[in-house]
Amino acid sequence: MKTSWSSIAREQADKAHKTEVDSLKAKLAQYQASVENLEKQLGIALSLGKTRIRPQPLSVSMSDKAEAVAIALASDWHVEETVESASVNGLNEYRLPIAKTRIEKFFSTIARLTEIERHGAKIDDLILWLGGDLMTGMIHEELAESNSKTPTQVILWLQDRLADGLATLKPHFKRILIPTSYGNHGRTTVKPRHATGAAHSYEWLLYRILEGRFAEDQQIEFQIADSYFNFMTVFDRRLRFHHGDGLKFQGGIGGLTIPTEKAIASWNKSPNRADLDLFGHWHQYQQNRHWLCNGSLIGYNAYALSIKASFEPPTQTYFLLDKKRGRTMTSPIYL
Repeated sequence: MKTSWSSIAREQADKAHKTEVDSLKAKLAQYQASVENLEKQLGIALSLGKTRIRPQPLSVSMSDKAEAVAIALASDWHVEETVESASVNGLNEYRLPIAKTRIEKFFSTIARLTEIERHGAKIDDLILWLGGDLMTGMIHEELAESNSKTPTQVILWLQDRLADGLATLKPHFKRILIPTSYGNHGRTTVKPRHATGAAHSYEWLLYRILEGRFAEDQQIEFQIADSYFNFMTVFDRRLRFHHGDGLKFQGGIGGLTIPTEKAIASWNKSPNRADLDLFGHWHQYQQNRHWLCNGSLIGYNAYALSIKASFEPPTQTYFLLDKKRGRTMTSPIYL
């Protein structure tokens, strides 16, 4: 007996239907398992929401304070120089009363920042670098016309401001160490001198006058350099202070970075190598791991405008030198 084509088609249709039903049953089972799993997760989440979890605070030991020295950089004040607002399109203004106000703020900010940092570090000592160009001098004819005081008058004015500043700082430190550098502006000669730079510097004289004024004060100690460099070892790190005019920079890509790195590499070939160079002169607040360039108290002036220097507000620098970690917290002091 022959099988009819209709019965064969029916069997194939039944098989296909059964296969489809089996597939749908399998998918249904998977979906049901997924729903059950999600319901379990939802139940866990809801139960956690009802449970109060008590936080476990970490113990903080205030006895594990670091030990550090505070360091403040004072350079490029140019106190007797006048900056008329109109000469810099209203970006700055400067004269003796303004310089006095900024100097007072500089010293008070050193004390305030130190008190803040003492929450995390033991800080007994301050290193206050007097880095040169505190005065403008009369090395150019234009300066002789615009300056409000002569170099000898500026020396008297500055020593009182610095003495007042030290009186502000003394209650906040057990000891104040003052390394100095003479600048290129406060010289008595038309051209800079190398071997006899200190002997021809009004600022070097100012430092000697201050040293004599505080000779009986056991809390204050001066380290006055007779050469371009002034070295000081703090903990196990060697600091090299210098005004900054020994760096030769004529502009270009990278700014101060490339000439500074090259100069430091050359200087460190001698036995008097250093871990950190600290300088000013360029009126720019810049830093990296190996050096720090201080800003200026005078701020933006007509000369900066003429050489297309980037605008920078009046700025000095404060940082901590940690006994274990080296230079840590570093802050500009905006004036």
